[in-house]
Amino acid sequence: MDGSKLHVAILVSPGMGHLVPVLLLANRLATQHGVKVTVLAVTTSYSPPESHLLEIPTEKNLVDRIELPPVDISRLIKPDTKVVAQLCMMLREALPGIRSTISAMNHRPDALIVDHFGTEALPIAAEFNMAKYVYVPTGAWFTALTLYCPVLDKEIEGQYVDQEDFLKIPGCKLVRPEDVVDPMLDRNDQQYDEYVSMGTRIPQFDGILLNTCYIDGSYVGVKKKVTSVLELETSLGKKIRISCL
Repeated sequence: MDGSKLHVAILVSPGMGHLVPVLLLANRLATQHGVKVTVLAVTTSYSPPESHLLEIPTEKNLVDRIELPPVDISRLIKPDTKVVAQLCMMLREALPGIRSTISAMNHRPDALIVDHFGTEALPIAAEFNMAKYVYVPTGAWFTALTLYCPVLDKEIEGQYVDQEDFLKIPGCKLVRPEDVVDPMLDRNDQQYDEYVSMGTRIPQFDGILLNTCYIDGSYVGVKKKVTSVLELETSLGKKIRISCL
């Protein structure tokens, strides 16, 4: 590997909907910015169908793809464990394999990009002195709600779906209680706790890569290709700058 090139590792959780956006991001970084990218794919022993996607052509000599050792969470889950909770468990169990894979690289990454399920890899980025970013391909509304959920968790009592008033997120449109994301539907479920923890960890990263050109009613950067930044005050009292790709 050419040690003179900027090297970025992208950690992706299991699932076709997670892997495809990451491969597209990897190709974009490689072709448009000349960045060396290593995609670290978390795998399981019982969900191999999407692994063939790792064979999708990517920029030659600039994008490497590594399947991490399969993780087994069968001992941790119950019949009613929701998907979000399972994905968080998978990423948690994969942390030793992620650390050893990065440690063994001759040219270790200069930066680590994770999806929102991989935020527990934060200490690994710190250990290897890597810049750290969260990639959210689902858009600005989801990102804002995730970041502000820890605040709502402290301010609102009872189930969100039972609230009579709209949920308020600074700088964003009002959210109808029935429109909250799936992990917020039941505050007694484990996946809700995982989601709140996710929203608490994201502000500790250096930044967020947001896959959108539409924020709060206004298109950004479509014609002039101007980078737009959304600032959101979080529960940590820290403003998060979200750059639109």
